[in-house]
Amino acid sequence: MLSKKEKPLIAFTVEKCPSCKKETKRKFKEGDCLFAPGMQCDSCKTLTSIAKIFGQAIE
Repeated sequence: MLSKKEKPLIAFTVEKCPSCKKETKRKFKEGDCLFAPGMQCDSCKTLTSIAKIFGQAIE
C-alpha cells in the first residue's frame, strides 16, 4: 500500500441569512453546530444560522 501525505486542514463555518440569503465564511469556533443560531447579518440585521462546516487544505 502506498502512503499518502495528507495536508493539514483549517476548519471553516458558513453562516447564511434566511432573509437576504447572504453567506459569510469565518474560521470555525468550538461549539459551532449545524443549524444553530449565528451572528446578526451585516446587511439586514436578521439573525443568521450555521449552514455549512468544512475543512480546507493548507497549501
